[in-house]
Amino acid sequence: MHEQNFGVGELCKKVGMSRTPLHNKIKALTGHSTSHFIKKVRVQKATRLLQTSEMNISQVAIEVGVESLPYFTKIFTKEMGLTPSKYREKVSLKQ
Repeated sequence: MHEQNFGVGELCKKVGMSRTPLHNKIKALTGHSTSHFIKKVRVQKATRLLQTSEMNISQVAIEVGVESLPYFTKIFTKEMGLTPSKYREKVSLKQ
């Protein structure tokens, strides 16, 4: 997932399925499209990194395969309801 170009096509190759069956399986299991599922996994990994590492937000974005910081902030905020920096603040207050 740390590869920026990792997408639906690469996931299909990794699991040995064509797009339509993979989409149908992921949709049935998660309720999301394959591309949304990949974004969700990236954000989940980012939340773990924000909780457990000293990486800055840009480093976390790159580590989860998103080169554009504004795009990372957008998908993170949409999924988590907080910007990455606000999420880190919230997590650090709990500890």
